Amino acid sequence: MSLTQTAYTSRKIIKFGGIGLITISLLWSFSKVLYKAYTVANPPYYPPTVAYGVLPKITFTEQKVDSKTFTFELPNDEIPTFSDQSRVYIIYRPNTTFLALEEDKKTAASFGFEMKPVEVKPGIYEFRDDVLNKILTVNVLDGDFKMRYPYLTDQLLLVSEELPTKDKAIELASNFLSQGNKLTDDLINGQKRVTYWKIQNGAISATESQSQANAVRVDLFRKDLNDLKLLSSNYDKTSVSILISGSKTQSRKIIEFNFKDINIDRESFATYPIKTAQEAINSMNSGSYWTAVNVENKEVVIRKMYLAYFEPNALTNYLQPIFVFEGDNGFVAYVPAIKSEYLK
Repeated sequence: MSLTQTAYTSRKIIKFGGIGLITISLLWSFSKVLYKAYTVANPPYYPPTVAYGVLPKITFTEQKVDSKTFTFELPNDEIPTFSDQSRVYIIYRPNTTFLALEEDKKTAASFGFEMKPVEVKPGIYEFRDDVLNKILTVNVLDGDFKMRYPYLTDQLLLVSEELPTKDKAIELASNFLSQGNKLTDDLINGQKRVTYWKIQNGAISATESQSQANAVRVDLFRKDLNDLKLLSSNYDKTSVSILISGSKTQSRKIIEFNFKDINIDRESFATYPIKTAQEAINSMNSGSYWTAVNVENKEVVIRKMYLAYFEPNALTNYLQPIFVFEGDNGFVAYVPAIKSEYLK
């Protein structure tokens, strides 16, 4: 073979070899894209871990509700589908009551309550400020704080001198929580809701008009967990809320404060089998539900159902999912989502 023929053959090999390599590379990249798309559309199935063993049942507050008949008119006239499992998260609790009390004393001091607390019930302490006529109640077992001022009987609050705007109210509420080191990342990144209230004749009621209000309430929602809302037993009110008056006097500005501490480890969870949507509907029809917002109607049309997490009322180390049913006239009910065989 001559040098010319060798060079020609070499060029051919290089040319077609390069084309081949490019083709293989493209095919490899394309196959990776296809595989990724397939795994997204068809993720591998992992059975529930049930790593925490049998869980305690969700404890709802006791209630007596008249039986109702439900009609389910859900979007597209279809029962929604859910995964067969959901995450259960760990909630951290104080190791000792003594240490928790010492920490809560520091928090109380940061809110302006310097006096020594009085234990009114096991684990529940009151910090009083007789000068400002305020009481801060602390539950050292679960980290709950409640601050009360007798605003219903304070005639000076009836006339609103300086009712904050929505943005200003959120700023005041955030600053107040930050003052006590209670403005957690969950609350910073969660939604905020501002509502207007009217104090009159020894009572307080919601009002749509800012011009008629003499108080404003900021409800702070915790950031969604695994794309699910965190709901409390009081559906219309979050477990972290601050009531702000229209007074210019600083001591009369924050007139009510509610804070429920839920230290959720968002990285620690186990998966548990949950009821199907139909099983949850069956629970509603059999009366096995808890009413978050009741209505007088004996017959209720349910328009929406979804999964959420329930902020526990009782001491527990687990955050569990619930099915939420929303109906006409504001009706709301909860059904525990974990299958009963995995609950005590």
